[in-house]
Amino acid sequence: MVQRAPTQVLDGSGMACIHLTPRIKQAVKELAAGEVLSLTTDDPSARQGVPSWCRLTNNTLLETIEHNESKTTFHIQAT
Repeated sequence: MVQRAPTQVLDGSGMACIHLTPRIKQAVKELAAGEVLSLTTDDPSARQGVPSWCRLTNNTLLETIEHNESKTTFHIQAT
């Protein structure tokens, strides 16, 4: 469960990870350290891509919610 309410919401529906990653980067860049981005996507590969992106960029993946076989919501805390 997310400790903090999301500061920003990003709907990545219909976007492949290759197009989604730059959008995540831009959204997180607009956040202050400790603020949370809520990202929802329907790209199944994001379940591996988003956690990897968080590790590589040192942002904290707080929560992953799998709604069904493709739709996922991620809560990412900016560092």
